[in-house]
Amino acid sequence: MLERAKIFGLISVLAVSLAACSGNSESATNTTSPDNSSSASAPTAASPAVDKTSSTVSVSTTQIKNVSEVKFKAPTPGSLYGVLDVINDSSAPTHKISKSTPIKVSGWAVLANKNKLADSVIITQADNKKVLAVAPVNIARPDVAKALNNPAYKNSGWTATINPATLPTGKVVIQAWSYDSATKEATQLSRNHEVDLTQ
Repeated sequence: MLERAKIFGLISVLAVSLAACSGNSESATNTTSPDNSSSASAPTAASPAVDKTSSTVSVSTTQIKNVSEVKFKAPTPGSLYGVLDVINDSSAPTHKISKSTPIKVSGWAVLANKNKLADSVIITQADNKKVLAVAPVNIARPDVAKALNNPAYKNSGWTATINPATLPTGKVVIQAWSYDSATKEATQLSRNHEVDLTQ
């Protein structure tokens, strides 16, 4: 039974990936499979302390009252909580961006263990978990609902804009997290992106 569950999980990831590669509909073009390339940091169970300078992030549209209380964690093996699909409309794992250009990130997120949408998505700088943005989960993603065979996920999309001034010049890895307001846990989404910020 466990093997069957693992196979189903792999098939689901593949189906989401295929949805991203086929068709020209706007909703399907943003979904990608998890990326385990060396340019992206792998999720770890250990969670560094949240950078307290993140208090400047607006969280008024979410249920996050105190970012320092959020518990960042790796997803359970075989579970897919969502994907950080694109940065500035590119699904490439690395991006060269001018410090004067806003960084638009988007993807989809769910609470796989509860069979529902994530309460919000937290976008962080990977090395210190500094919160860069918080996004509501409410954008139509029928491709995700179809690929995962779950109509509850039809509005699992999210998008946020990061102010490049909040990031250091040079290479920075960006991560996204599916947030559960009931447990104050943030589970890492698949696929990190690296941005190389230039003056």
